[in-house]
Amino acid sequence: FSRIGEIRAIRLLLEMLRKRVGFPVSYASLANDLQIAPNTVRKYMEILESLHIIFLIQPFHKNIARSLLKEPKVYFYDSGYVEGYEGIRLENTVAVSLLKHVQYLQDAKGMETSLHYIRTKDGKEVDFSLAEKGELTQFIEVKLSDDGISRNLRYFKDRYRGVKALQLVHNARNEQEIGGISIMRAGEWLAQLSA
Repeated sequence: FSRIGEIRAIRLLLEMLRKRVGFPVSYASLANDLQIAPNTVRKYMEILESLHIIFLIQPFHKNIARSLLKEPKVYFYDSGYVEGYEGIRLENTVAVSLLKHVQYLQDAKGMETSLHYIRTKDGKEVDFSLAEKGELTQFIEVKLSDDGISRNLRYFKDRYRGVKALQLVHNARNEQEIGGISIMRAGEWLAQLSA
């Protein structure tokens, strides 16, 4: 933080990230927008992570090295930083809650649990996925008020039959299960998490 130019660039990066919550983030695209090198963007993101302002969720991939090469999704520890509609802020809140839950399971119970998102090459994506010892255990899609099952969640549930699928809906009229996918009220489900 010793150079004024870096502080300005980090502040600009932070403002850009506020509008990109919940979307895969390209270091090259951010670097182009800020007119700095991609490695510098990566360094600034690491600074923001170490200050506990943001955290990154990597896409799930069996090959850890490949997963690190793919674009992460960025979330803020404080949902007040998120700029966007209520659904994005809800997704950020779920991300923070899941991160705390996973960290609790790792620290207190010694479980090899990890938080990811899942996405295909053609853009089908589910907001979050939990894995245990490198194997997927649960898909979680977040919706503000849609009781209909997400097509992408249905796609991944059909592909990975043994994995639980859950759609969290903030304004759900009623909780139900349709074709192996549970629809639950977001607040009630989050209140049951560890940590």
